[in-house]
Amino acid sequence: MMLQVLQALVIGILCAREDSAAQRPEASADPEAGQVALAGWRAPFDGPIATDRPDFTESTSTIPRGRFQVEGGYTFSAHRRRDRRTTDHALPELLLRSGLFEDVELRIGWEGVSLTEEAFRIRNDAGRRRNVQQHDDGGTDMNVGFKVSLLESDGLRPALSVIGALSLPTGAASKTSGDVDPEAKLLWGYPLSERLGLSGNFNFAVPSDETGRFLQCAASISLSFSISDWLGTYVEYFGFYPNERGADGAHYLNGGLTFPITEDLQFDVRAGCGLNEAADDLFTGVGFAFRF
Repeated sequence: MMLQVLQALVIGILCAREDSAAQRPEASADPEAGQVALAGWRAPFDGPIATDRPDFTESTSTIPRGRFQVEGGYTFSAHRRRDRRTTDHALPELLLRSGLFEDVELRIGWEGVSLTEEAFRIRNDAGRRRNVQQHDDGGTDMNVGFKVSLLESDGLRPALSVIGALSLPTGAASKTSGDVDPEAKLLWGYPLSERLGLSGNFNFAVPSDETGRFLQCAASISLSFSISDWLGTYVEYFGFYPNERGADGAHYLNGGLTFPITEDLQFDVRAGCGLNEAADDLFTGVGFAFRF
């Protein structure tokens, strides 16, 4: 069913792209006419930059046609289970968003390199305990997909968008799922006031592990507040159900600050913690986003 949804989404995008192409001016040998045509294809930005980071919740906004937005960052996470402590550094968490035409964007993402260290203690042949550290470093899988804006917020009706994406097995042997994994997300957002907003996601994925595929659902709810033109904040809950095949769900709480430098450039910082044993104990990170 997931693949059918993605197939229908791609067909709809192609049809809309043909209609959009038919409305664009024909190419001209006149350089000035070419500039006019290009300007007509590159839609203007509508307001300050809106990003899909640093929170887990994806925004309902899309990139205007002919424009680009790059987002990235770094995350440190840690988890202790019994006598084992695992830490991970992930960077550059790149996401390229490109506006194909009105209300539709192409998305290419790559979490980047994952540097994982596991520390634990063992007892040697002499009966003494010693510390052991194991490293597992490598690139992660890439993903490609589309975001489509369905409805704008109007009165009590929230804004709605959808994302359809595929994870591609491009990562290192210890980091890749080894297969193409589909995912679909329903995004919603509701402005409570000029400075206060409520948003969330409902996600459905079919990831792969050593024993095969399993259905994984996820959900989030995020409350954001614009303190000033140069400072914003948010608090968010998100969870995975289940976190892994045969495991419990993982529940998280996190918050952060955003720093818009200009209408086209923003920096961010975030920190969060797990709420149960299946979740990471803590995570923190920094990031950026710019558009052109």
